[in-house]
Formats: sequence, structure tokens, C-alpha cells
Amino acid sequence: MKNKQLTIFLFIVAIISTSISANDFAVAGYVKGKVSIMSADDALKLWKAFKVNDILKPGDTLKTGNGSKVDLIFKETEFRIQPNTTFALKEWDTKKQISKGFVENGSAWFKVKDFKKGNFEISSPTSTAGVRGTAFGVYYVAKEKKSYTCVCEGKVDVNGTIFSKGSGAGVTEGISDLEKNEYKDLITKDGATVALQKKMKDVPMLSNCLSCHKPIGWEDANRIPDEKYGK
Repeated sequence: MKNKQLTIFLFIVAIISTSISANDFAVAGYVKGKVSIMSADDALKLWKAFKVNDILKPGDTLKTGNGSKVDLIFKETEFRIQPNTTFALKEWDTKKQISKGFVENGSAWFKVKDFKKGNFEISSPTSTAGVRGTAFGVYYVAKEKKSYTCVCEGKVDVNGTIFSKGSGAGVTEGISDLEKNEYKDLITKDGATVALQKKMKDVPMLSNCLSCHKPIGWEDANRIPDEKYGK
């Protein structure tokens, strides 16, 4: 009887500990399609299915398949990992308000509310974006060896240069100068304009914007709307 009570007690403690731990990490609030995780705790380094309510810990890597995506939430901070993307969480300390992630390939969007300015950074093979505002996207095109950063709200420091809302930077491997871009006329409060459609011919990565911004005055057959945010 005592052994049974001890087992029940330890089980309850484990549940409470897990709940407390989960509150310190970003939790998957929405998962679509095939999303896999390679956990830092897994000695075998195997990819496993990542599901709603699973948590992302420092050292973990997420990978999304074609047409797949995952949204992670920590208080008011959000990570939206888009299709065909590999994203690694390098550092995460909520007490010190530090978060560092790495977009190995693909695209991801971030809305930051719970971290001090400069303590939230997202890197790619060619760039580092440090948040000084609230919302921005980071994209990396492996074939071009080029990253793109677009600022949706506030300001973002890209490789030492500050970019404000409606602007962004392209960074190509081996080229020190930043490619400065303006997005103000491409996306309005109503949606993605025809100007974005034209720009996409030169910068295909802009198609990622269509998950949240509906085309206005034109259509895109390849668009995968975000059921949570897209309209």
C-alpha cells in the first residue's frame, strides 16, 4: 500500500514539475502538417513528431515539411515557423530575458513582447537580427546564400544597421554591404498589393508574406493561408 501511495505521489510531483517547467518555455499553440523536432536531450539525435502543447527548449531544432508550419507562444511572444524551414533555439533564459535562435534555411516570423531590447536575436548563415521593436521576419535562401529581414513593427538591428517598420535588409555571403529594401508600398492594412506580386518575381521569398497578408487585386495559386492569422 505504501509503495502504491509513493508511486502516486511521485507521479503527481512529476506532473507539477512538468507544468512549472512548461511555463518557462515557448509552447506549440498551433501545428499544421508534418513538424519534427530533434531534442537536445536525445542522445541518439532522432527526429520526432512535434505536437500542440509540446515545448521548445535550448538546443532543440525544429523542421517543417512542405505546407507545414508551427506557431509557438511564450506569454505575448510568438514564433511562427513557416513551411520548409529548419529553426534551432540556441539560447533561452526567461529570467535574464535572453533568447537566441538560428534560421538554418526557410523562413520564420517573430513577435517579441517579453524580452529586453537587444536580448532577442535571430541569426541565419549570413545575418544577425537583434530586436529593438516588436515584430519582424527572417528568411534564408540556401541556393542564393542570402538572408532577408523585414521589419513589421518597431526597429531591428541587422548586422549593426538599424531598420524601421516597412523596411528590411538583404545579406549575401561574401558581400559586406547590406541590400536595403522598402516594403511600405507592398503591404498595406488591407493586404498584399499588386506591387508585391511584381516584387516577388525578383525576390521569391516575399511569397512567405502571403500566409498572413491576403492578395488584394490579384491571386496566388500557391498561397497557403495561415488559418490563425491570415485573412
